[in-house]
Amino acid sequence: MASEGELISALAQIFAKPNPQLIVTIGDDAAVFQSSSPNTVAAADMAVEGVHFDRRWSSLHEIGAKIAAANLADIYAMGAQAKYLLVSVGLTKDFSIPQIKELAQGIKSEADLVGAQVIGGDISKADQLVISISAIGEVTKPITRSGAKVGDLVILSNLTGNSAAGLFELKAGFTDSPFIKAHKKPNLNYALAKDFAQPEYLVNSMSDVSDGLLSELDHIATASGVGIEIDPELFAALPGFGTLSFLAEQSGNDVWEWILNGGEDHAFVATTSNKVPSGAIVIGKVVSGTGVEILNLSTIKAAGYRHF
Repeated sequence: MASEGELISALAQIFAKPNPQLIVTIGDDAAVFQSSSPNTVAAADMAVEGVHFDRRWSSLHEIGAKIAAANLADIYAMGAQAKYLLVSVGLTKDFSIPQIKELAQGIKSEADLVGAQVIGGDISKADQLVISISAIGEVTKPITRSGAKVGDLVILSNLTGNSAAGLFELKAGFTDSPFIKAHKKPNLNYALAKDFAQPEYLVNSMSDVSDGLLSELDHIATASGVGIEIDPELFAALPGFGTLSFLAEQSGNDVWEWILNGGEDHAFVATTSNKVPSGAIVIGKVVSGTGVEILNLSTIKAAGYRHF
């Protein structure tokens, strides 16, 4: 395995980018940057091999991009703009410089989509690959989970369930499909998330859908002290619903378990009291009461991803 200095040198070349706001970057004890925004927003996620990803079917580039996307989604779910990433990795002793470069290029490819920059982190030896990313962004007025109001429409950026379908196919021995691609590396609609944050849409609450749509809606309902009604019939308008439903039917799965409880889609769900942003789909409404009700699907209970 290469030395820490060699790894840092290789990574510094990948992530180096002229940035007038960046005072100190990779190679020192910490990064230093100028901040002109009234509020700084930060989020962190850790991914462990065998728990959050599997190298049997995902490349290091895909893994890096997927984990970066998970962190960036948290920033955009707050109505913020991502600026920087701090990346810490635990590497197995057989990890080579070409491998760490591939992982780094995956992280950079996702960060480049939103103009974010990796500015530092840490490297350690580990028994399995561990990746921890902290994302830092800027926001004027954060959009939280606790702002949903009775009468709001519940809106979704894109159909959920594709990642769960892809995981099913991988476990069944398939190697390539649109669902498998969605599982290996979600395609986040950052542009629509930015629209959600525009004042004209009066988005009162928002969340990234990472642990399952029903689970995230339950978080919003609980934090806001409201009830949420979801109408399954409204999902039929979402692109890809027919294909997803057909796969579930042919394979003996419940498409609603994939859509409502499947995780790692990294869509954006929000509530709005004004007009719906172009590209978003209405899936329900906020009502008086508590919890989440799925109309005509009382057998579906929130499961989502369990970390412990």
